[in-house]
Amino acid sequence: MSNLAPKRTLWLVLAVSATLGVSAIVQAIVGAFPLSIVRFPLNVILMALWLVLLVELYRRRDRSKVAQVLLSQAATVISLVLMAAVGIVLGLQREPASTAWPTVVAVLFVLSHLTLVTLRGWRNTTGVRWRFVVNHAGLWLALVAGFWGAPDREQVRAMVTREVPTREAYDMSGRTTTLDCELQLVDFKIDYYAEGQPSMFEATVAVDGESATLRVNHPHHRTWNEMIYLVSYDVESPDRARYCVVEVVREPWRWLSVVGIVMLIAGAVLMFARGPRKEGAR
Repeated sequence: MSNLAPKRTLWLVLAVSATLGVSAIVQAIVGAFPLSIVRFPLNVILMALWLVLLVELYRRRDRSKVAQVLLSQAATVISLVLMAAVGIVLGLQREPASTAWPTVVAVLFVLSHLTLVTLRGWRNTTGVRWRFVVNHAGLWLALVAGFWGAPDREQVRAMVTREVPTREAYDMSGRTTTLDCELQLVDFKIDYYAEGQPSMFEATVAVDGESATLRVNHPHHRTWNEMIYLVSYDVESPDRARYCVVEVVREPWRWLSVVGIVMLIAGAVLMFARGPRKEGAR
């Protein structure tokens, strides 16, 4: 089942390419994928329907050409190519590439293929293949959290001043929103290299009256799924900054992504501990 005839492989490549082409046209006409309309609970409902469809497709794999195509080695190669392409695009241009229609289509194809492969390979005649399950399920959880959890991710920025606390923030589209906590700048420190360039800067910010120290790449974890980052400051008077700019990021699906990453690491450790597979061993 894992192999396809060259003609069917060609058709699979053409079908994926055509779908990506159509999604690129949709992107040019209507713009980025509207994440805001598929937030919780709609994204959870759609994910459940998608999983039910894939499980049913897998159950019919012996007579379903679609399932056979998605379980093929050609689909695996295409998935790897798509993930590499998506990684490069997101690395070069994070926004708005992460919400582009071709990106959404590519990741959905990869996730569908990975789901079916995981269902097929989780056990064999000797029982559950734990290393396989831990590795593939970990990757699946990490990708699911990033894909289906993306609509629930919130990212806003706020200018925090010394004078008065603020709850006002702006999303990436420039729309005003209200934070559920008050922020006020308490202190700001900056160090310089010998040539005069800033080497380090940090801000002490009162978050609902409690002091929190923010440094670049060292956010304040306000809750398990909310972090506050320091992104900029008053460059006109840095030694006595009147304000700083912070970014508040909420990721409700972050815990699922963390579980997936931990499983991936555990799977790698299990594979290393087991060593190379001996010839003739199952």
